[in-house]
Order: sequence, then C-alpha cells, then structure tokens
Amino acid sequence: MVLENNRTKAVIIFAIAIVLLIASSYIPGGTKIFGYKIKAVDMFIDIKPDSLLSYSGNSLNDQFKCNNSSNTKFAGVISSDLIDLILEKINSSDKGTKKVSDKPAVQPSSGIVTRDVPITGNTSQMSYFYQALKSAGSRQLRIAHYGDSEIEGDLITADIRDNFQKRFGGEGVGYLSITSQDITFRTTTKMSFSNNWKTTNVLSGYLGTGNPNNLPIGMSGFMATPQGVSWVRYEETGKYPSMTTFKVARVFYTNAKSSTIKYSFNDGAEQTASLTPGKGVKELKLTYPSGARSFKLTTTMANQADFYGVSLEDGNGVYVDNFPWRGNTGISFRELNEGALKDFDRLCNYKLIIINFGGNQVSSGDSNFDWFESQMIKIINNLKSTFPQSSFLLVSVGDKSKKVGTRLMTDPLVVKLVDTQKRIANATGIAFWNLFEAMGGHNSMVDWVESNPPLAIKDYTHINLQGAKKIADMLTKALLDGSYSYK
Repeated sequence: MVLENNRTKAVIIFAIAIVLLIASSYIPGGTKIFGYKIKAVDMFIDIKPDSLLSYSGNSLNDQFKCNNSSNTKFAGVISSDLIDLILEKINSSDKGTKKVSDKPAVQPSSGIVTRDVPITGNTSQMSYFYQALKSAGSRQLRIAHYGDSEIEGDLITADIRDNFQKRFGGEGVGYLSITSQDITFRTTTKMSFSNNWKTTNVLSGYLGTGNPNNLPIGMSGFMATPQGVSWVRYEETGKYPSMTTFKVARVFYTNAKSSTIKYSFNDGAEQTASLTPGKGVKELKLTYPSGARSFKLTTTMANQADFYGVSLEDGNGVYVDNFPWRGNTGISFRELNEGALKDFDRLCNYKLIIINFGGNQVSSGDSNFDWFESQMIKIINNLKSTFPQSSFLLVSVGDKSKKVGTRLMTDPLVVKLVDTQKRIANATGIAFWNLFEAMGGHNSMVDWVESNPPLAIKDYTHINLQGAKKIADMLTKALLDGSYSYK
C-alpha cells in the first residue's frame, strides 16, 4: 500500500512538473519574476514544423535597446584569435584536406540551390560604372570593395578581380596597405613588414588602433608611419594568371619630409626615390618594364611620412581593391578623411564602390537596427557627395545559421537586416544586390556547409575559398548582366 502511494505521488509530481514546464513556455521572454528576467522557453521547438515557428525578423521583440555611441559599430565582435583560426582553416582548404571518401570531387554547386539574383534598387545610379566599363580596355577602371572578415585575405574580391581582368584586361592585385591583419592567409599576395611601423586605422579596441593623432585616413582605412628604418615587401603568389606580375608600383603617402626612400623589384639592387613634401595624398610611381613578381619599400628615417599603401598594377583594365575591416558593421566609414578620399578618387578613378557588411550587426544580437539604419544613410549620402562620379552597390548580408532547438536555421536577424539594407539603398538612391537570396534564401547556409565540397565552414557563418568564388561569380554575373542592359 505504501509502495502504491509513493508511485502515485511520483506520477503526480511528474505531471505537475510537465504542466509547469508547458505553462512556462507561455511566459513572454523578458518577464521579471522576483527580480529575475525570464528567458523565453518553447517546450515543443524540436517538433514544431518550420511554418509554426515565429521566424520573421519583424516579429522579434526589441529586447535590447540600441546604444547610440560609436562603440556599437563593434557590437558582437568575436575575438581576433578566433577569426584568425577560422580563416587559417579557410586558407588550408585550398591546400588539400583529408578525404572523407574515395569518390571523385563534384562541382561546388552540387548540393546547393543558388539563385540568379539581379541588381535592384536605383540601377540608373550604376551608369557611372557601366559607362566606364565600355572603355576599360583603353583606360583604368577601379572598384573599391569594402567588407568585414568575409573578404579578408582577398576572399571574394580576388575572384571578382580575376573575372573582370580576364574580360577587360588589367594585371596585378591593385591596392595593398603597408601593414595588415590578414598576411598569414592572404590568397593573392605574400606580404611581410618590419615590426617598427606605427599603424593607424579606423578600427578601435583590440581590433585596431584608432586615430589618436587625427591623421587623414584614406581609402583603405589604414595608414602606417615608420618609427625608424622600416620596410614592407609584397610578392605575387601566382594563384591567378592576371595577378602574377606587375610593371608599376604606385606608393601613396602624405605629410612627407624632404627625403628619399629605397626600393627594389624582384629582390634586386636597391634604388632611391625622392618623396614630395606637403599635405594631401601624394603619389610616387615606380616602374619595372620587364615585369616584376615582388616589390620592397624601405624608409630611411623615423616619421619620414605617413604611408597609405602601394598599388601593384600594369596598364589599362579593371582593378578591384580589397578593403577588409574585421569586426566592423560599416559604421567606420565615418572615420575616413573626406579630403584624402577625394585625392584618391582623382588619382585612382573609382567608378564602383561595393559596400559588403552585415555579419557583425547580426552577431550583436541587437534587434533594433534604427540607429544603424540612420547612420548608414548618412554615411552613404556623404560618400556619394565625395565620389560624385562613382556608382554605389550595397550588398546584403548573406545567410547565417542559428541553433533553434536542435536544428540550425537562418538567424531571424538576418532577415530583418536584409530588409533594413533594402531601405538604406532606397533612401540613398543606390543599387542593391541581395546576397541572402542569391545564396538560396532561408536555411541556405546549412546547404553551403554540407555541399560537396563544402562552400562554408562549420561555424555556419563564414564561407571558404570555394564559397568565395561562388559568391564572386554570382556577383560578377549580376554586374555584367546589368551592364549588358545599360544603353
């Protein structure tokens, strides 16, 4: 009898616990009980069909209020060590990995369904680029590609550059900073530099240095000042035929003392060249007519000048400059110097500026994008006035997975940010390309990770080399299709 009573009590306690757990799933997230904030619970998340999930970005509760300080541009940044590890793995995928089967490799598109997404928004604003593309064989046309860690190491950018250079000419990787965070995994250029450069950039916190001396930071968002006899060396990797050699090294600098620098091509004998003193962006053009694979620049004194970077190139055609800002949302465009940007535009003839951010805004977990939207509208409008003869293309965030129960699904903030980015493009009157839809839309990142071979790595956020080429090819096609219809 006692045993039966104990069993009955156990069943009753179990039933009460189940009822309480089910009831708890109806308590709105964020509700405070005895001073503690309750997290939303869904007991049936693993058995609900996707159609019943509250999955629209617009249905999210604004649980976090946006901080309107400049620090929000780095909200949700993961550690630089982790990013380095991720990108080293991305790079290693190109060098071969252990085979999981003896089956022959299949094309990268196997296992995924991508979409042919055209450029939308104010496509007439693309006319500056489309018109210049018609005469790219007889002059230089430059594209600036800005983005976060997705384009570090020249990912995506290198394949866009290769696609255009095959069609319209141009040789060399284009613009390279003096110091960089991605030298260990950069796909197109072996880069090394001495440790006595003082770096200034638009980044802040542990990711960067900021700009305490208020230097006129230019296109790349990075500058370097020698603290003695400092050097930087670049060497083409030969990964792409059009980026194997170059004949011209263009050195960009400002605030120079009356002095000379040393330089060499192909590790040959050092030569000297004079710097032009004064403010504004200055250019020193150095040539090697027979074609070089490497270039080394050496300063001769501390604080000799503030150096922006070097462009390695050869002749007319298309050059696509890779400007990665790790951990950034794009808000750091505010830190660029307007005068320096205008000088670079005069010297480099930028006809298309691609703005390719979003992952870090999603990772912040903040579902209120109002401040971000208003700031980006101001930023793009300012850029349009600074580059009045340039086209602008805003590329949306790509897919990113979030664990929902035991399933990996598109993070709802991705959907909300894509809608926000569409509004930004419309408000500023520029073109828009929906990378999220091009990847396949909802839950496509899972397909990219599980593709054979994989197009993304298992953090379900970052693409790999094959994925970078896939995105570059899709974007190139969208740009070319737009140019064909332009009259």
